[in-house]
Amino acid sequence: MFFDNLPLEITCSNCGRQIHETVKWLRAESQKCPSCGTLIDTTEFRRGIDEATNRTNEMLRNLQGSLSSVKINIKL
Repeated sequence: MFFDNLPLEITCSNCGRQIHETVKWLRAESQKCPSCGTLIDTTEFRRGIDEATNRTNEMLRNLQGSLSSVKINIKL
């Protein structure tokens, strides 16, 4: 995925520990705080990342379509 390697920081709701991970780690289901083992609810996060990915893909398709109509003449 487009955003998988982006670093993120979240705070555990149970112990308050700062968790430094990537989007890919947080997208996985059943992730737990490395400190206290509390299950991290990533449902809303995953929805947001999916929406951002869909919008980014749509923008790239639109850009690709726009660029395909550009004609460039190169004279040597």
